[in-house]
Amino acid sequence: LLSSLAFAESTKKNMQSHLNAYLSFCNHFNFRSFPLDAIVVSRYVAYLAHVGRRFGTIQNHICSLKHFHQVYGFHLGWEQHYFFRLIIKGAKRYLGMQSNRKQAITPLMLHRMAFFFDLRIPLHAAMWALFLAAFFSFLRKSNLVIENTRSAPSLKVLRRSNLILNEHTAYLCILETKTIQFAQRSLNIPLPVIPGSMLCPVAALHHHLKLNRVPDSAPLFSVRSSGSESFQAITYSQFSRFLAKSLQAIGANSSTFSPHSFGRGGATFAFYCGLPAELIKLQGDWRSDAYLVYLEMTDRQKRAAVTTMANTLKQIGL
Repeated sequence: LLSSLAFAESTKKNMQSHLNAYLSFCNHFNFRSFPLDAIVVSRYVAYLAHVGRRFGTIQNHICSLKHFHQVYGFHLGWEQHYFFRLIIKGAKRYLGMQSNRKQAITPLMLHRMAFFFDLRIPLHAAMWALFLAAFFSFLRKSNLVIENTRSAPSLKVLRRSNLILNEHTAYLCILETKTIQFAQRSLNIPLPVIPGSMLCPVAALHHHLKLNRVPDSAPLFSVRSSGSESFQAITYSQFSRFLAKSLQAIGANSSTFSPHSFGRGGATFAFYCGLPAELIKLQGDWRSDAYLVYLEMTDRQKRAAVTTMANTLKQIGL
């Protein structure tokens, strides 16, 4: 029982998906699947590269296969095979390490989207509150919405009871995230009050809860059915589709954005506003400095950097 709790549910789901893909590959080419063999795994790496998987994804596949290899009672050693190491190095050079990151959503984009929301509609009210909460909190999708309606909501997903809300204050109280998996701490994220602004997340949450009357035990971003007491939590696919339609409405290319764009956009805007990097890291619950790759410097900021360097050289007479 304890060993089954070693990994988060999302991690176990991904590992099982990697295993299924590998077993399908072996079955198709009539290769022995386990114990792992350096030549067979090398061919699998080549196959993944051929079908367009990113190098980071291939690394995740290999890590999952190493896990199952050991769970099935086999010892490692094959991964030190020289041919396998050459294949990994070749795949890294061939595919590169650059990730296909989605673009950041900006405050101006949110402002333009606002005109296409009819906040008298419960779904629109919930989605607008979700959009703004995602932007200002930098939270990952697993904390904001459920994966699907077929399974029980993850413990990571915000409930109504995780929101502290009054006229002047709003706090999101997060008990579990990608980096908080062992109840070692909690994360309390404040949301700003912006009087008179369409982008005020606190006003959006007040309106959403007034219209949808979400019970304490339900996911925070749920929609009440018309004329009934039943409600439905917003799923990740609904979130993605609604975002795509909103982007298309303002003339943006929706394929270059995803729900992940809210967190990146919020962090980038905070950086633009001069918020210290340490606070951005804490707000976004980033454990390492990986969050730095999400931040985008504007051309104005880049020019300011080199201008400062040039002015300093003038001051010292060089």
